Amino acid sequence: MAKTQGIVRLRGSIDGVTYTEGIYGRLSRSKSSLTKAKMNANPKFDTLRLLQSELGAYSKFGALLRSGIKTELARIKSYRGVQRLNKILNQLKNEDTVNRLGQRQVSEGLVSPKGKALLNGFDFYGKSSVYSLLTKNFSIDETTGETSILNFLPMYDLIAPRTATHVAFKLVLLGIDGSDLLVQNSRSAELYFGLHDAAFDLVLTPESPPDAAAFHFYLVQIVFYNEINGFKELIAYDSAALSIIKIV
Repeated sequence: MAKTQGIVRLRGSIDGVTYTEGIYGRLSRSKSSLTKAKMNANPKFDTLRLLQSELGAYSKFGALLRSGIKTELARIKSYRGVQRLNKILNQLKNEDTVNRLGQRQVSEGLVSPKGKALLNGFDFYGKSSVYSLLTKNFSIDETTGETSILNFLPMYDLIAPRTATHVAFKLVLLGIDGSDLLVQNSRSAELYFGLHDAAFDLVLTPESPPDAAAFHFYLVQIVFYNEINGFKELIAYDSAALSIIKIV
């Protein structure tokens, strides 16, 4: 895709060329001469058609995953969330050793440790991540879903923005069944506290663990606030995180 350097700012399509503006500047792209009819008629595109079928499958899995955290995604704008997630899911379905090309599934790729590792740590906001903000790791009780850090000192164990006075933690536990396109979620209460130097046990407990599902995704949300006279303002969007910390 070309970048335009001229002073004329065009938007829309002219003579088969589409002009847009985004985070990478002003871009122009010409329409491809390849049509769906041509592709279907040419056997050279058989592999491409199989890959397109897989794209539809892993895009649905990504949409299913995002649907379980709609509340958290509505609060803070995600940076290229769909594109970043689909890129990883594309790699993840390649770990499916059960199905043939054109039928590979994310759910089969997630069975392997390598598949889980590809998605583990993914941050939906895209500017930071939970473990880039913490100096300690969470412990997880897979029976109850309880997620905790013992002897947590906010002033020292959390890398907070300079303007932040308070922080909020929340756990979202998702039960995902990719084959049946089902998702269940269970959230903990939001734990809100000041950035002090007094140690305490940070414990996030979901309301109830999801019912039996193929996979359980543990996500932690961290957002920072500036509290003045009892009023709290959400700040430092680039430091907010909503990350997958474990998949079981």
